[in-house]
Amino acid sequence: MRTTKSLNQEWKFHYGEIGSPNKIAKKAHALGGLTAPITGEAGEPVNYGAGGEHFLKLIAQGNLQQGLKNLAGTVLNAALDQSWQTVNLPHDWKISQPYVQDPALLMSGSKAEGIGYYRKTFDLAEELIGQQRVILHFEGVMRSADVWLNGAYLGNNNSGYTSFSFDITEMARYGDEGINALLVRVDTTTGAEGWWYEGAGIYKNVWLELVPLTAFDREGAYIYTKELRPEYALMGAELSVENRSQDLVEAAPTITINDQVIQFDQQAIPPYEKRIFKQEFRISAPILWSPEKPHLYEAIFRISTDECRKKFGVRTFAYDTNGFYLNGASYELRGVCEHQDFAGVGVALNQDLVDYKVKMMKAMGVNAWRSAHHFASEELLEACDRLGIILMNENRLLESTPWRIADLEKMVIKSRMHASVGFWSVANEEIIGNTALGSRIAERLVQTIKHNNYESLVVSAELLNPEGKVEKSYLTNYDVLGVNYPEADAMGPGAIKIKENHPELPIMSTESASYFSTRGIYRDNEENCQCSNLGSMFSMILPGKRQPGDPGVGGTARPEKVMAYLNKHSYMGGVFLWTAFDYYGEPSPFGWPAISSQFGIADLCGFPKDYYYYYQATWCEEPVIHLMPHWNEEGLDIDADGRVSVRVFSNASEVELFVNEKSYGKKTVEAHIANWEVPYQAGKLKAVAYKNTRIVAEASHETSSVIQTVKSERIFAGREYDLYKLVALDKQQRFVPTACEQVAVSVENGEIVGLANGDPANHDAYSLTNVRLFQGQALVIVRAEKEAGLKAMIQA
Repeated sequence: MRTTKSLNQEWKFHYGEIGSPNKIAKKAHALGGLTAPITGEAGEPVNYGAGGEHFLKLIAQGNLQQGLKNLAGTVLNAALDQSWQTVNLPHDWKISQPYVQDPALLMSGSKAEGIGYYRKTFDLAEELIGQQRVILHFEGVMRSADVWLNGAYLGNNNSGYTSFSFDITEMARYGDEGINALLVRVDTTTGAEGWWYEGAGIYKNVWLELVPLTAFDREGAYIYTKELRPEYALMGAELSVENRSQDLVEAAPTITINDQVIQFDQQAIPPYEKRIFKQEFRISAPILWSPEKPHLYEAIFRISTDECRKKFGVRTFAYDTNGFYLNGASYELRGVCEHQDFAGVGVALNQDLVDYKVKMMKAMGVNAWRSAHHFASEELLEACDRLGIILMNENRLLESTPWRIADLEKMVIKSRMHASVGFWSVANEEIIGNTALGSRIAERLVQTIKHNNYESLVVSAELLNPEGKVEKSYLTNYDVLGVNYPEADAMGPGAIKIKENHPELPIMSTESASYFSTRGIYRDNEENCQCSNLGSMFSMILPGKRQPGDPGVGGTARPEKVMAYLNKHSYMGGVFLWTAFDYYGEPSPFGWPAISSQFGIADLCGFPKDYYYYYQATWCEEPVIHLMPHWNEEGLDIDADGRVSVRVFSNASEVELFVNEKSYGKKTVEAHIANWEVPYQAGKLKAVAYKNTRIVAEASHETSSVIQTVKSERIFAGREYDLYKLVALDKQQRFVPTACEQVAVSVENGEIVGLANGDPANHDAYSLTNVRLFQGQALVIVRAEKEAGLKAMIQA
């Protein structure tokens, strides 16, 4: 049976070029250097037989090493010096690099591009020879990756968003042959794929898979929903079995789902050939997968020599001119768009960090997620399946170059059995969209998706224009036309005109909002790159502070306008908000010294901003009340009359506002918002929510004094990582929302792997021992052996 072995631990890493090994060899497995065993490691740099030894001595006066140099150009003097550090995967080297003021780097996060090397050694047992294939898997390397093993060049992978694998069965070393030496060169200078922070390095898992000689193609094993009926679900199954032995074998696969066994007919498989098996079957009284009830079935694929397990969901997706349908019923998509980075670790996210991000959005009422603008990671796919999120997977570019097509096909097959994958987006805002060229390319990409995935709907996220002009032949490639920012003033009535001119065309909102806000900030501050949560006067189109109504003020569109547009145009199927979290790079509306976006509904750390609760009040049933701003005079926008704007988000019918127990009246909550203008007076600001005259929720803020202590609160417990929030408190244990002190952090029974504060202009040097509070909070990511003991002390 197949087994796996993680290679995530104890890599050696070197930042900077060290002299790239040759890719073309004069003699097999003879490149040597860091691509092979070095001094102190088991095994020779080059394995040679008796004839080889004799020949090498003949050509070099008896000096074997000189013979290798002369004949093969073998590097024999390589060593690891002190510039190599030990790292564990996932790893993003760019996150620890200093920020650089360079306009060319601003969009990508103001971090320099570079080159890095990773080296890893591992053993293989001699008993594996002739019994199992050895597959080396890379889940993701950012960006251009060259790989060497045991003195030979394995190959290259271009895209940082694509997984890749090598069958190293024959070239691996076993038993007394010595260790296997793996070298990876990672180069981010070859050209960026995105205009956001993409990170650098081996930022996802690496592992070995030991596979029987006669085995399933695991990625090719596919169970899918063909039809839902009241009594049963009609399912399809496809799988393939490959015989990599020298013998003819017979295979009669089975699939076990709960107590049900699906038996396939027996087929003979000649040596080194593959056979495809297909069959329909039924699941009686199926439990359907949905975001509200994400039920997963487990399928166990078996033959006599192999077994693999995969989870799947029974569900159907459809879309027409009225919107989206899940399992045959109309369903509103409440989605977010999201890149794959996170505070403190860059793009080096493990399953725990992805789970944290998804759970934060799920608690806001989100039921859909767009992987923008790249293939979804395996961790995201798994989290969406398990936690209940409809996923829009996305291809990187509208290109049909051979390697892009190969990457797309591979990633479609890899993700297609995941219950969450409801959509495939072919591309995002491509300027060749709606052209004859774009149509030809789109047809190829759509065919590639639909040939390998029978269930997901295919969409493309298109640029709008105020006139609503589209190329109909281009749009016929897609199940749904996706449009970005249909509610935005800058797009005019473009989406409405498309609907009027093409009433037969299903249309959806694939990107909305892009609303500026900085967590905890209620007064615009250009110097500090901060945007008020009450509505910024900075524009994404024009420089400096603007006036209300100017183009792009506050972002592409306010959240209230997004929701109003959706309510009026329900045929759009829902929304995908830009973005769930702030992300490194693309620092609109500011340039340097800003280093991150401010579009997030939560900040870089996942700490909610105020409008998180607006969406929560809109989408959730349980009582919600959120009160803004904080009530410390410092940081408030107080007008000439001493008055302050106060806003409450709630799903109650009425809210009453109090300042120091003095009521400023009840207000009807309209579209989940109530606003007041009240005189500022230090003390206590309180809001009380009513439903049918009954109090259902309260929220309050108290004026605090200077910071006295820092409390650590564990906000997420994962399998490997725990997340802690640091909170500033005064002497009376009141939250200090304006604190920005430096804090020294240490941990017992664990290891700190990331520190961050969510400040969109934070240039502090990378550290795992010190973090500055931002608006009274910071984040600590801990790799915990057991429950960690976290200590946080204010620095003088």
